[in-house]
Amino acid sequence: MLKRICALLLLSALLTGCAALAEAPSYDVVYSASNPIPDIADRVRPAVVEVKCYAETWDPVSRVVTEDDMGGGSGTYIRAGADGKGGYILTNYHVIEDCDLYRIKWLSGEEMEVTAVGHDDGTDIAVLHFEESAPAGVEPVPLGDSDALRVGELAICIGNPGDMMEVLSGTVTAGIISGLEREDINANNFSRSVSTIQIDAAINSGNSGGALLNYKGELVGIPTLKFMFDSSVIYEGLGFCIPINEVKVFIDQIIDTGSVTRPRLGITVADIDGPDEPIRSHPPIGAQVYTVEERGPSAKAGLQVGDVITEINGVRVKSYMDLLKELDKCAAGDKVDLTIYRYYDENGELTGTYEELHFTVKLEMKQ
Repeated sequence: MLKRICALLLLSALLTGCAALAEAPSYDVVYSASNPIPDIADRVRPAVVEVKCYAETWDPVSRVVTEDDMGGGSGTYIRAGADGKGGYILTNYHVIEDCDLYRIKWLSGEEMEVTAVGHDDGTDIAVLHFEESAPAGVEPVPLGDSDALRVGELAICIGNPGDMMEVLSGTVTAGIISGLEREDINANNFSRSVSTIQIDAAINSGNSGGALLNYKGELVGIPTLKFMFDSSVIYEGLGFCIPINEVKVFIDQIIDTGSVTRPRLGITVADIDGPDEPIRSHPPIGAQVYTVEERGPSAKAGLQVGDVITEINGVRVKSYMDLLKELDKCAAGDKVDLTIYRYYDENGELTGTYEELHFTVKLEMKQ
């Protein structure tokens, strides 16, 4: 009898719960400025494309050139063509590297042939050009100000994660800006110094070259790499993006000229480890001159092989990346002040002592 009463009570509880569920009120979701993501997604998703890449190979058996699918990534429509037709797609260089032919696929499903206008492997960016008109209603994404970003603010990513078998087009993820000016975050993507933006919004293979957006829906970064795992740790929510302000000038150069130009010193350097301050028996940590271009700007100023650069325009230099970072702030024709320590004579022999020297170098342009 007790068991029967318990069973009846349980049944009664279940029925009561079901009734409560059936009678629960429903609410219409109202989006507002407190949740700008749906409106941003509606506006920007159509402007983020899938980039498809192919390599041409010669088949000696069939004696034809074939197109091998090399995968791809994402890209963002950033500028219309000057004549009102066609336009430009910003993506990562590593997305299109070592490929010969490119196509883009819009969110609508429409595909177009595109050509590579140019790239900058220093900052891992590339620009593609399409000649046809963009699908109806699709507008370029405005560039924002990545220097204005604050840790903790909204971060929205749009891209096309997946692989050659399946791509999840127009995927939107969101999180926050987790960190700014993250130095030395590099998977051999950059040959220059790039201070990346750290985000916790999910990005995966295929997101590279897509869009990092702020709360206004402006393009403030390019998702480029993420930490996944190492021998002992699996990482979650560690994505990194190229700040748009670091590459705006290069985007313009690529569109205008097809390439990127930078000021140069006319030397090659290598990192040298050592004490912070010079001592008689060992040079200080810095960028040591390995070669000096004959009649180049540094040769004209008086630098020689073996010199250790420790400052440029008063900024301490402890590596060649430090030197490049400051050099990239300059333009051809600018003059820079270098502080060097000289431990070697003109024949490359150690002198047993050192000199602190100061040079002013007029930069030339390197393409």
